[in-house]
Amino acid sequence: MAAKGLSSAYIPMGACIFSDEIWNVIAENDKGRMFLNGYTYSGHAVGAAACLKNIEIMERENILEHVREMGSYFMQQLETLYDLEIVGDIRGTHFMACVEFVKNPDTKETFPIELDIGKLVSKYADAMGLLVRPIVNLNVMSPPLILEKHECDFIVATLRKAIEQATQQLKADGQL
Repeated sequence: MAAKGLSSAYIPMGACIFSDEIWNVIAENDKGRMFLNGYTYSGHAVGAAACLKNIEIMERENILEHVREMGSYFMQQLETLYDLEIVGDIRGTHFMACVEFVKNPDTKETFPIELDIGKLVSKYADAMGLLVRPIVNLNVMSPPLILEKHECDFIVATLRKAIEQATQQLKADGQL
């Protein structure tokens, strides 16, 4: 399945992409198989035009190569957060990343769900101008594909400060 990447989410559009090998199995008419898929707005001309223009821009601006280069840098910089007391895991690829918070990095013991540590960290990050998506014990990030090095550095430095502030609050509250 593909969606936001087709139009950069400027217009609703999605696609189902599969190999010829799969197609050859699901569309064997002589065996009573056929692939039927359609919705009211399937192949909508405006959506298709937006997607084609978006793909043209991505190719012209060499966006995928940029993501390969900057995405690797972004992930390397995020990995510097492992020295923080509550960082248990950093995972993802390129510009889809997640920092997981744990009570004990050695045992991977998590914080109680009610604590909502991801929200606590995001509260501090928000106050410093960084928006991250909190999901219980995670902070998820999907920055724009045009992210530059100095912006990667800002994200990681700001997230570091937010995690440090959250850690101080956890200690003051007796949670650590």
